[in-house]
Amino acid sequence: MGYAIFTARKLMLTNRINQINFRMMQLSQQQQTLADQASRWERAIANTRSLFNNIGNMFQMGINMALQGQMQQLYSSNVSGGGNFDPSSMNAIGSMLNGGNNFFATPLGSYMMMMQSSIEMSNQNQLRQVKDMENQIELQMKSLETQLKAAQAEMENVEKAEDNEIKKSAPQFA
Repeated sequence: MGYAIFTARKLMLTNRINQINFRMMQLSQQQQTLADQASRWERAIANTRSLFNNIGNMFQMGINMALQGQMQQLYSSNVSGGGNFDPSSMNAIGSMLNGGNNFFATPLGSYMMMMQSSIEMSNQNQLRQVKDMENQIELQMKSLETQLKAAQAEMENVEKAEDNEIKKSAPQFA
């Protein structure tokens, strides 16, 4: 009768150990998927920054080229035109020199910076959610590892008790 009890207990523990191992494999797969998502969000953040920096640089180059063109036009009109001076062109150049040549100081540049920060905050919130989910999975994995160690230790104790029962019940010949 004792063998049946030990066998039944060993089967229940084996089932439990297999269930824990299966759940740990599932969590490991989820963790890999989340790590992949996190890397995608990090790339999206970097791409967003790069995109808006490139757009800003293109507008800045356009402003600088326009400034150079106006400077050349002013110079050529003053030198070759016999000294005719156009104050409106000087005002335009002055506005560009007083912060107007910085694209991000313009209303469009400010709007683009706000749009960039909004998109980046959204991406970082998504990334933070993924990281939180990874942390939850890590906690579940640690809990399952503890349960697995306990089940394996109990399995070893059952096997030892079974061995002792076998030794006790074996016929002794003198």
